[in-house]
Amino acid sequence: DQDHYCYVETLEEVLKNLRDHPEVPSNFSIKIELKGPGTALPAVQLVQKLNMTHRCHYSSFEHSRIAEVREHDPSVITGALFADDIPDDFVERSIAAGATEIHLKYDTCTSDRIQRIHAAGLRSMAWLRGPIGMKDDVTSKYFDVGNEDETMYDVLLRSGVQSICGNRPEVIVKVVESQGRRINWTAGSSFDEEKKSEDWTL
Repeated sequence: DQDHYCYVETLEEVLKNLRDHPEVPSNFSIKIELKGPGTALPAVQLVQKLNMTHRCHYSSFEHSRIAEVREHDPSVITGALFADDIPDDFVERSIAAGATEIHLKYDTCTSDRIQRIHAAGLRSMAWLRGPIGMKDDVTSKYFDVGNEDETMYDVLLRSGVQSICGNRPEVIVKVVESQGRRINWTAGSSFDEEKKSEDWTL
């Protein structure tokens, strides 16, 4: 049906557009989620071909794919994704897979879990469901916060998480800046010695 036609760019097209677009900052980073079997090696090879290794991070719920990425390129940033059921040894499993970050579903980001991640020398990220899923959550599960409103993001940030993958970046920026933090659009250092304020990655 031509009325509902939608062209989806390939990963190579996305990466080239980001790399070559004059309005995209040269220090951008992009996270590549490895969703299917056999995606790890082709993704790494493509990124290397485009000379974008320093700009690309990888993540997956299937942690063997993270291990495969690290096998081919030990220098890259990798995130172990978790959904609702967080095993007690989630940090150990992530380290065993070669992850440098742990990505937790937003409503599983307790202060204890975030502290354990950081104590192990890993970075942390919270991910939120898509717009439809988030609307369902705030109408059927969580009644004390709005749909990715300032209250929700404030609660999430107070867990100590270092970055958020969300649907409303303009709200995230407002909350982060209201807390005296500095937005860092790349995966950089976690402390600004001059400003004495915590970097925070969007």
